[in-house]
Amino acid sequence: MAESTTPSEPVQPPAGPEKPGVPPKRALLLRLFGISPWGALKLTGLCILVGFFVMAANFNPATQQANIPGALVMIVKQAFAAAGWAIRNFWKPALAGATIVLPLWVLWRLASLPFRK
Repeated sequence: MAESTTPSEPVQPPAGPEKPGVPPKRALLLRLFGISPWGALKLTGLCILVGFFVMAANFNPATQQANIPGALVMIVKQAFAAAGWAIRNFWKPALAGATIVLPLWVLWRLASLPFRK
């Protein structure tokens, strides 16, 4: 006797990507905040660098009179002193720079999220 060729259950397509060789999409948080150790090191260095300038300029956003040319002169005058100070206390400029760099980094990651795999 011939066996029936009609399956008793519907055939499910195989799980996974539609096209062979295409990896599945990563989770949203992994795409947003996924960073390599080298990327984390570069981000920390950028925070420290920006923090040098912020602290060397004695920038205080609470003051009503922001003097940008004066701040630039202070940066030039205190650059070498800030470098010596930062060698002793590197965490302070890292924290000061992180207050500026990290929010901008998060905004950039959000803006570029649709373009990452």
